Parts: sequence; structure tokens; C-alpha cells
Amino acid sequence: MRILNNNNNISYHGDVSKLAKPLRTFLDKNSIIPTLLIETGVTLGRTYEANKKGGKKEAVERFVEQGVSAAVWLGGVQAIKKIINLSADALKINKSDNFKAFNTLSSLALATGFIGFVLPKINHYISKKVIEKTSKKENIARSNHIKTASFDEFSKKNKNISFTSLQSVASAFENNNALRLLVTDTGVIAGRYKNGRNKYEKIEGLFRDITSIYFYLLSTKNFVEAGRKVFKINKIDKDKLDNLLSGALKASDADNKAIKGNFALYAAGTALSTFALAVLIPKVQYLIRNKLTNKDQFPGDDNYSVEQKNKV
Repeated sequence: MRILNNNNNISYHGDVSKLAKPLRTFLDKNSIIPTLLIETGVTLGRTYEANKKGGKKEAVERFVEQGVSAAVWLGGVQAIKKIINLSADALKINKSDNFKAFNTLSSLALATGFIGFVLPKINHYISKKVIEKTSKKENIARSNHIKTASFDEFSKKNKNISFTSLQSVASAFENNNALRLLVTDTGVIAGRYKNGRNKYEKIEGLFRDITSIYFYLLSTKNFVEAGRKVFKINKIDKDKLDNLLSGALKASDADNKAIKGNFALYAAGTALSTFALAVLIPKVQYLIRNKLTNKDQFPGDDNYSVEQKNKV
């Protein structure tokens, strides 16, 4: 999960492979395209798997959860930062380095809090309304509804942090994808766990969200590194691609071969990561559900139950 923008305005020069520009989107940490490809596949795949196991109500929950989460991470953080900036302009607040650091951290905290603590409650409310609409019963309610921790509690800041350290923390979040994803996902996982409707759903969620971190963050990178060694493909970095695309350097046959090889590895790695996130992890998740409850029933069903031997 990352703060994203799209500054991909390098012009194309004929001596370099046409795959250079697409490869650059994989190497540019601010490009939204790789994330968009993965999130689209994950949203569709997890919705399909949810529909197979838990029916329409679970499919709706999964689509909302994945789709809204993706939208927030793709554009929501930047939107929150812009709103804070506009508010600062209106209030004539000086946009110092300290303000910029506060803006970054506040935007991430708000996005994390929304996805982890607010969105699950919205999803549970939607499921309740779907049940009320499709059922003839007059009194349908979930007895195991769990109150969400307030966002104020979640987003309470350490008042002792200095402005210098605040800037350092903000800089780390801006420039370190791994740190940003790990910390923000910790908040999201905590929120989803808190909102689990029963202990079995909490276990499912922990498995899904924790295992997903590797495939979002590291699997494509590891696949590309391994592929370079196996197929003896030279590494090419974003700076060199920029020089080749701008015409500052003339592309050699070796450069174009490296571009084609690296693009193929990144494309394959992204596809495999998407497949793992969209299909494999949900399948194992539902195996865990069946093992724990002896059923595939969606926890949001009005008549949800588990086998007596598994009840607390």
C-alpha cells in the first residue's frame, strides 16, 4: 500500500524497445498501473470465490471490502492530502516541512483507520440490509455484533514526538514502500480483527490479511530476482530507462534484450502474485472455515451457526 501518483511523461525514442515504457511502470514506485492490475484481479477473484462459498451476501461484502480498499489506497490518500492542503490554504497555515510531515502521516492514519475500523462496519450494515430485503422475517439481527473501537482511540498521537522525528517518520513512509505497507496493514488487520463477528471469522481474516502481505509486497520482486538468475537476464534500473527513453542514451541490443527479459519477468511475477491473492489464498481461507466450523456458511447470514462440537 503506497502513496501514489503518476508522473510517466517520458517520450519514446525509436531505438529503444517498445517494452521500455511499460517496464518503467513496474520500476516506478509511484506508478499506479501495477497496483491497479493486481487490485482489479484480487477484487474480481475474491468476489467470485466468496460467491461460490458464502453466496451473494458474502460476495457483496468481499467486493465492497476489496474495491473500496483499493480505491482508498490508489487515490484516497492523495485526496486526503489535498483536502488538508486546501484547508491549510483557507486558514492561511504555513506549509512548512513539519506541516507536510503531519499531512502525510495524518492522511495515512485516516486511510488506515477507515479501511480497518470503519469499512467493516459499513460492510456488516450492508449485509444486514441485504438480509432484511431478501428475507420475510421481521426481526433479523446479528447477536454477535461487536462494537468497533472509536477512530479517536485508534488515531491518538504520541504528544511527545518532536517535529524533527515527525519529519523523519514521514520521510520513511514516503520513501519506503515496505515500511508503509507493514505499518498501515497492521492497523487494517487490527481493525478487521476487532470487527470480526465471531472467532472463526477473525481467524480467517488474520490468515488472509497476513499471508497477503507477502504477495502484495515481496513475491513479484523475489520472482524477478530468481528469474534473472535462472535465465541470465541483466538487471536494468529506472534511471537508465529514463535516459534511453529520453534519447540521452542510445539503446544497444543488450539493453533491448534486458528490457524485454525484465518486462516478461515483471509481467509474469505480477500475474502469479495476483493469482495467489485472488484465488489461492481465498481457497485456503475457505478450507480453514470448513475445518473450524464444518460448514461453508457466511458469518453474516442471519441464521449463522457452527457445529455444536466447535462452539465455545
